Amino acid sequence: MDRELQPGSRTVGVVLWCSFLAAAGATTVLFALLDPGSLKQNVVPEWWTDRLTVYALGFFFFWLVGAISAGLTIFMAQTDRAPSIGDR
Repeated sequence: MDRELQPGSRTVGVVLWCSFLAAAGATTVLFALLDPGSLKQNVVPEWWTDRLTVYALGFFFFWLVGAISAGLTIFMAQTDRAPSIGDR
């Protein structure tokens, strides 16, 4: 059975998948350079030194930023350009 997704569902899927891949890459790069467990206790909050918590929060933060970026990109690409003064 071959079912096509509705355009809105396809758009949501594209935004989520692209932002997921961007978040995976950004998380990998960030935490390859920064180890939350090695930060000094008196500089950062206690929960910041728990690696798994920081990795998860970092990933979801990057996913959210990527989703907003991808969503705005699709919105702007699908929005008609307003006529400028010279086009009238």
